[in-house]
Amino acid sequence: MAEALLITAVAVGFYFATTNPNLRGVLDQADNTSITGWAVDESNPAARVEVQLFIDDRFAGDAMADQYRPDVHQAKRAPDDWHGFAFTTPQLPTGDHQARVYAVHTNGAGTRRTLQLIGKPYRFRIGQ
Repeated sequence: MAEALLITAVAVGFYFATTNPNLRGVLDQADNTSITGWAVDESNPAARVEVQLFIDDRFAGDAMADQYRPDVHQAKRAPDDWHGFAFTTPQLPTGDHQARVYAVHTNGAGTRRTLQLIGKPYRFRIGQ
C-alpha cells in the first residue's frame, strides 16, 4: 500500500512539474495561407504564451501568442486583446494535412521546457 501511495505521489508531482493546467487556447483556422488561434495562461493572463506549430507531426514554426484577438478579451479569458497567434502556412503538397499547436511550458526555474497541446488538432486540405 505504501508503495502505491509513493508511486501515485511521484506521478502527480511529475504531472504538475511538466504541465500547466491553466493553459487555455484554440487552434481555430488552418488553410493554404495561414494557421491561427489563441492561447492564454490563466494563472498569469497578462503574460504572452510561446507556441509551436506542427503540421503532419513535423515542426513548422514557433511564435508568441501576442497578436490582436479582441474576442479573447471580450470572452473574459484575458485582461487585454493580445493573445492570438498566426503562422503562415508553409509550402505543402496537395492533400489532407493536420495542424497542431502546442504551448511551451517552462518549469524547473527555466531548465525544462515541455509542450502542451492547445485546443484540438485541425484538419485541412491543400489544393483539389
